[in-house]
Amino acid sequence: MVSGKWTFPWAAVLTSEDRLHLALLIALCATNAAVLSREPSASGQRASAARAAVAAPAEELSRGELEAAIERLRAWLERARSEALVGSEQELALRGLGPTAEDRSNPERWLTRWLGPEMTHAWLNGSAAAMEHVETRRELSAALVILLEAGVPPSQPVATPAGEQTPGTKLAELVQRVLDVEPPRAELTSPWQLDLLSLAVLGGLRQYHDRLARATQRELVRLDREQRTGELQPGSGDPSPEQLESLARDWRANQAAQPRGAQQLHWSAAVFRATAVLKEEPLSAAARQHQRGLLGRYRSERALYRYLEATARDERERALVQLAALENLGRFEEALYGAQLGFSPSAARAPGAETARVMRMAARELIDRWQGLEANELAARGLLSPRERTQLLRAAVHALRGLRAARVAG
Repeated sequence: MVSGKWTFPWAAVLTSEDRLHLALLIALCATNAAVLSREPSASGQRASAARAAVAAPAEELSRGELEAAIERLRAWLERARSEALVGSEQELALRGLGPTAEDRSNPERWLTRWLGPEMTHAWLNGSAAAMEHVETRRELSAALVILLEAGVPPSQPVATPAGEQTPGTKLAELVQRVLDVEPPRAELTSPWQLDLLSLAVLGGLRQYHDRLARATQRELVRLDREQRTGELQPGSGDPSPEQLESLARDWRANQAAQPRGAQQLHWSAAVFRATAVLKEEPLSAAARQHQRGLLGRYRSERALYRYLEATARDERERALVQLAALENLGRFEEALYGAQLGFSPSAARAPGAETARVMRMAARELIDRWQGLEANELAARGLLSPRERTQLLRAAVHALRGLRAARVAG
């Protein structure tokens, strides 16, 4: 110490350049200390969210909880249906609830709500121009499938021409009209078309049997390829934080699109139904393999939606994540239910232990997502945009169908 000041032995030999480097080193150390003392970085928060999403315990649902949730959601949807304006997007989103009693006794009314009066009239009268519309044919396939699923007999007249006493076109005739327009070997563009083929063959229209078998084989191959080449592959273990972040970026870039995987799950349900109708062992073996892939992918899909929810940028995005998860979970349950009907000799027989367990866990997750939406300020206070409200109704319909399907799991 000199003149009351502290000095260091090496201070005298430091050059001006050394002193500059020393000052930079001290500043860098101070910066690092400040960073380490702050809240976790955004990347650290995402990594924590990824670990939590994967590690979140999966719980099963009791039968009592399932029935209570079904009743609550059914009542909510019935209120929504009574409030929806005729012909509105929100009414169309509720079509998955199926036809009312009046619709079942008058299928033309149901078709008019799907296609509009002009297009319905054109189809019932065999208009060549109407049959050229590919999108309209897909919509008509969907409308006919839901009518047949609801138990409307193929012999039911769809309409009686004004002033005539004899019935007009029967439902089965309209089904044939739609199927005969499509080239027999053309690739299907919608799972509704595969469903319509299945129901036609099941209803006794055996001329479509080979066409159904070809289409089912083709779609099973495609679905298997998608499962094997996807980023989240069955049996590959829990997704890494990097995989979750990559998938989250993809999801956010396509928010306006249909929920991730929704179309594939619809195809899965359709091929399971077709397999049940055909009862051909090679197809059944391929369908069982596809079912195992769905079961193996469940944990990864669950982790993705939990990660998206935890890292949502705001309440609106969190609500959209919950909507997408709700619809996907509902479709997932429907697909597994279709597999159960296809592989079990009795519809009343419970699925295998692993399938039943996954269905109960998915039902629990589905109800949690619905409760999350109910608690979300935007949804609870009716602050969703019209498009988001339509998404909510569609997701709720699939949630109800999924919960009803989960009954088979005991």
